[in-house]
Amino acid sequence: MLILKHVEYEIADSAQLESLLSHLKETTSQVDGITFNDIYFKNDKKEFVLFLECESEEKYLEWREICPPPQGAKDWYEILLNRVRV
Repeated sequence: MLILKHVEYEIADSAQLESLLSHLKETTSQVDGITFNDIYFKNDKKEFVLFLECESEEKYLEWREICPPPQGAKDWYEILLNRVRV
């Protein structure tokens, strides 16, 4: 399944972005069954979306315990299931 994790938070500069990317790669490597794929930003840059591949919602929630959103940020997630091939 694909998890779209929305985070309402403004990244201040490229150094903060590099730090965030490093942290995401490190924390996702600590939980089997979750992979960080990419990060996308909305036009206003006050929200970003993480694309994560997960074995299950439980794996995502396990990862979120070790990688909570930045202090003061609002976050939510969507689950996209794999399409069924016929």
